[in-house]
Amino acid sequence: MAVVNAYLPQPSQLMFETEEGQKVAAACVEFGGWHHREKTLTPIQLSALLTMPGNPGLFWTMDSLAAAAEAGMLDGDRYIAQLFASKEDVRAFRLILRDAGADKWLNDRHFTALKKLGCAELDAVTYASITSFFDPAE
Repeated sequence: MAVVNAYLPQPSQLMFETEEGQKVAAACVEFGGWHHREKTLTPIQLSALLTMPGNPGLFWTMDSLAAAAEAGMLDGDRYIAQLFASKEDVRAFRLILRDAGADKWLNDRHFTALKKLGCAELDAVTYASITSFFDPAE
């Protein structure tokens, strides 16, 4: 039997942790989200971001959520208002999550952030499965 060499586990990288991702983040931050240099979160104007060709709406939102959660900046009762500029933006995000399908699994940092916010582990498997966790209060 072949033995697998030992390795150090590495957490998934958020987009602003790579040089290429920082270029994308620089274009996205004008729409809100996590500002990795200032370590601040502003509500995301996702509907406006989605008009950009090739936009990273799903990963920009989830990476912003994860970074803010890791920094201890999210309130478990207000995270939706902290993350999104309007209810229209939340609805747009829910559509993105549903369209992601059941074959796109959450990465480890997105999963952990959602668990810290109270999402049941059972519900935090795929991006489509977390849609109801982003249900804005009417």
